[in-house]
Amino acid sequence: MSMRCLYSASQCSQLDKSAHEEFCYPPFTLMEEAALSAFDIIKKDCGKSKTILFAAGCGNNGADALSLARIMYTHGFENIKILALEGNETKEREAHRLCCQRLGLPFVSEPVPADVLVDGLLGVGLRSQVREKEGNLIRRINEMNYDFVISLDVPSGLSDRSFNPSVRADKVISFGLLKRCLYAPGAADYASAVVNADLSYPAEAVGKIKTPYKLHTADEYERLQLRKTDYKVSRGRIAVIGGCEEYRGAVRLASRACFSAAGGMVTVFTDPAVIDLVSCDCGAGVMVRPFEDFASLSSGFDAVLCGPGLSQSAQARAVMRDAEEADVDKLILDADAIRLYSGSCRAKSLTLTPHPGEYRALTGKEAFSCPDDFFESLLSESERLNAVIVYKAEHVYVASGGIDIAEGCNPALGVAGSGDVLAGLIAAAEARDESVLNAVLLHQLAGAELHRQMGYFSADDLLQKAGQLR
Repeated sequence: MSMRCLYSASQCSQLDKSAHEEFCYPPFTLMEEAALSAFDIIKKDCGKSKTILFAAGCGNNGADALSLARIMYTHGFENIKILALEGNETKEREAHRLCCQRLGLPFVSEPVPADVLVDGLLGVGLRSQVREKEGNLIRRINEMNYDFVISLDVPSGLSDRSFNPSVRADKVISFGLLKRCLYAPGAADYASAVVNADLSYPAEAVGKIKTPYKLHTADEYERLQLRKTDYKVSRGRIAVIGGCEEYRGAVRLASRACFSAAGGMVTVFTDPAVIDLVSCDCGAGVMVRPFEDFASLSSGFDAVLCGPGLSQSAQARAVMRDAEEADVDKLILDADAIRLYSGSCRAKSLTLTPHPGEYRALTGKEAFSCPDDFFESLLSESERLNAVIVYKAEHVYVASGGIDIAEGCNPALGVAGSGDVLAGLIAAAEARDESVLNAVLLHQLAGAELHRQMGYFSADDLLQKAGQLR
């Protein structure tokens, strides 16, 4: 699957407006196309014996739901009920409501038991937090525990400017442009699976809408093609700084990950108290030196990874200052090094790999109020720090000017040491001037294949699989 662009609600609205005003699309054309596309998808999930409740809001998302209800009913799905919110409805919603009423479809005033719920309460254009009335209804829907919930375009309550409460959907059918908010951290709790239903927008109109947000899948990973003349130096010289008496496993995983990603030479700089143990852990192919040697040797590396198992001791702080002051081409900060980072360094390029807790420590940002808040924060912090930020959550977000999202949602990757492996893969990629995103995709691909083959796995399994795929 190729890379896909992600768009904001305002861009989706802009495209609709362009289709109608510039290209004279007749009224209801795109809405009817969306409903027919949804029908093709939903009929595979819903047998005709299933009872289906359609929840329709007062806006055009509700009109989509009512149009779909009519199509399904006329195709033999007769066990249908409609919950239509009362209020100021759009003319499109009114037209589809009247049609359903004339067909004799039963309307209900509150959520009722059913096998399937089709959610069309609120669309992606929601500009603020959900109002109390709709919020209470969303909570009641979630409490009903329907066997299967399908949301149209977005789960109601989830938008660029809103997050919770939201309908918990087993499947989301995103119409036309793929919605950015569906891929914010935490959104997977409400959008378990996303299917994109393409609509016949004019290619010229779509081409005018530019977005810095890209969605990538693991099958986009590009395997390394070694040249016949490659050898250990040309494959990258990497320094890994980390390890202490309490945490020496992290530096082992990170250094071995460098080799799994085809790194050529790896030197570990570690706590003198554990240097013999780390030497045994890392294996004969890794050179191991004490922390204090790094300052004099730093210029000899193509990339420096600092942080795995470093701790936050006084010794670690001194080592961190050496890393910040070193005149190196590429510096990658992971784990404790992120918490210790002063905010400036001499490296020509900087990459930071925080998980949510480390990101809070780095930026002081306690929580995100909505998807826009997250995406804006990530872009602004990347610019402020002049760094590539690799934010690790259920998806992985690589921010540098724009945001590349590596589609994940593989909780099996959430195993101790997984982040250390990723840091090593990134360091090896940067040492050879390869993209950070490609290293992230390798990590995702290795995790996905292991989960299919083994179910759950260890970080050592992940190392081995990454090497096989590299």
